[in-house]
Amino acid sequence: MTPRTEQHCLTVRAADRTYRLDGPQAFRFAYALLRRRKYQEATRVLEWLLEANPSRDAVVVLLAYCKATARDYQASNRLLCQQLSEQHRTKADQLQAALVYLTVGMWKDAAEEFFMLVRACPHLPVICLLLGDVLAYQGQRTKALLCWRLAVKRDRDDGLVAVVAQQMLSAHLGASSQGRDAVD
Repeated sequence: MTPRTEQHCLTVRAADRTYRLDGPQAFRFAYALLRRRKYQEATRVLEWLLEANPSRDAVVVLLAYCKATARDYQASNRLLCQQLSEQHRTKADQLQAALVYLTVGMWKDAAEEFFMLVRACPHLPVICLLLGDVLAYQGQRTKALLCWRLAVKRDRDDGLVAVVAQQMLSAHLGASSQGRDAVD
């Protein structure tokens, strides 16, 4: 994947094809890369998104996750602290802890931190999205579906997080209607 930016579009070359992505498409693409553990590629897309619109909390949280997967915990924490106001410093620290737990495979601890943050940070639907993924990975499909529904509810109908959460719901509800209860 070789990303190149043009005015508010991200041009991605993959598998001998060229794709032009707007912001919401680029966010969905970055999230798909994260789920496939292609963190370096996701980082490039998320950095482009952040440059195009620095006020996107969801982009910052996912970029902080990518930085944590690269074991650059200082950069991850710095991103979260810069994005969340001073009054939310404790929440930034909790979110950092959850992301670190994710990167080292401590799924139960990550889920516990995300559960607390879901209650404390209703303005961050991306936390519901990530918690849904953690729960799905742990085989807690019903709770994962509830988290993705909450992400949709907390975000705007056409918000970046809502669109991805709706895709997760469709994929997992479709999997159960086909007789599978698979997570990925």
